[in-house]
Amino acid sequence: MTRGRPRSAEAHASILQAALALLVEEGYRGFPMEAVAARAEVGKATIYRRWHSKDELLKEAIASLSAEFAYADTGSLASDWRALLGSGTAHPAIARVPELLGELRTQPELHRILSEQLVEPRRAVAREMLERAQKRGEIARDADLELAVDMLIGPLIYRLLRTRAKPQELMGMADEIVETLVAGLRPRRGSRSR
Repeated sequence: MTRGRPRSAEAHASILQAALALLVEEGYRGFPMEAVAARAEVGKATIYRRWHSKDELLKEAIASLSAEFAYADTGSLASDWRALLGSGTAHPAIARVPELLGELRTQPELHRILSEQLVEPRRAVAREMLERAQKRGEIARDADLELAVDMLIGPLIYRLLRTRAKPQELMGMADEIVETLVAGLRPRRGSRSR
């Protein structure tokens, strides 16, 4: 059996980067495959050999934003959170993701892709970080971790939407958020955590 030409890793990466750039610049609706091919400097056939639809391409492109996002236990919730944010904001497209939120109401497929490929994997890592903090006794054992994840991330997204700051510019605010959150979640003296 003869094999086809091997896929070029460079072309593959270029296509994913082009898809992310166009998504950020033009939104979900303004992102035809032809434009991705032109931006990536590849033929349209090269794209269609790998992905059969815009949504398949977008799914992999958005998933690539979470490839480096992993939890590393540094010994404290504050330093864990700082390290997590540092790894999670490296790609320039992350700065523009909050702007895509406006399209989610009218684009259910975009909502599904963002949720599955970007939001939920990152929430899972943040929950793991908070579970470790519970085991270390930094936060109460009965703390609502889903709410805590929202409270960590929500203010950052709001600030990005309001000020259009770059994610890296929010590190100081991130420190204040985690300090405030930990103060509220800390186990109370004399009370027994479940």
